[in-house]
Amino acid sequence: MSTHGSTRAVFFALGGNLLIATIKYIVSFITGSAAMLAESIHSTADSMNQVFLLIGNKRAKKRPDELHSFGYAKEVFFWSLMVAVLLFFVGAMFSIYEGINKLSHHEQVENAMWIFIVIGCSILIEAKSFHVAYTEFRKTHKQPILRAIRESTDVNLVVILLEDFAALVGLIIVVLSTVLALLVHPVFDAIGSVLVGVLLFFISLVLINEVKNLIIGESIPRDQRNRIKQIVHSHKEIKHINRLQTMVMGNHRYLVLISVDIDDDLTGYKIEDLIDKLKTEIRKETEGIENIYIEVKDSIRNQ
Repeated sequence: MSTHGSTRAVFFALGGNLLIATIKYIVSFITGSAAMLAESIHSTADSMNQVFLLIGNKRAKKRPDELHSFGYAKEVFFWSLMVAVLLFFVGAMFSIYEGINKLSHHEQVENAMWIFIVIGCSILIEAKSFHVAYTEFRKTHKQPILRAIRESTDVNLVVILLEDFAALVGLIIVVLSTVLALLVHPVFDAIGSVLVGVLLFFISLVLINEVKNLIIGESIPRDQRNRIKQIVHSHKEIKHINRLQTMVMGNHRYLVLISVDIDDDLTGYKIEDLIDKLKTEIRKETEGIENIYIEVKDSIRNQ
């Protein structure tokens, strides 16, 4: 996704989530459904999700300065962590609390027709959003989905993907719990709320772990590291790669450090030409590499 297209998609998702959340709150108060109230909290969390991502994207574009010579691209990781901790986590705890409270004071669900109307509309909107996020995600991630999420460095897309997945599963839980509450026993409405909370709790843990790795300094995906090695080894003047270190600096922004041994008779402008060629080829093959530092050594002395 382009930066402009991604920002436009986030604004669109924000408007949709706010509308869905408002409708859900109204219906939850009309029907007295605990599961629907839990879904209302979930949609509110999704809305704040988009706000935090927009803040992160904007602040990540700040130019480097004396104190932050590599720029502010990593700010997007901080705001994504805020999404995971404050929104998913708080939403999960509230949903579980509401469900447990309803377990001892369960009431008959009223005006259930409104619940199914809202859920039907919400499923259509969330399914479309999930399809778009999944399609974009698969353009650059061909591995099995769980592995792809773990290895992805595009935290915005991961957040949206997990958010939409949780929303769809949560809506299905509400449908089933409401049907059971109407046909079997009202206690299933409270159980539905607890299950939505457990779902949000699980998603929050997955997202927290992913963002934590990026904040600590996760390396770029293995296939891209292997491609860099192939480029370096394609030059006959290079005898050995001593060290290859990479770090994700933001969404599709990478730092690369390389140390190589070269032929002993390669000196002066030839070394400079070699370094320039390496940087050009690496940037051409791996999108998003902004900073490349290459340390050149020979068998006699450091160059």
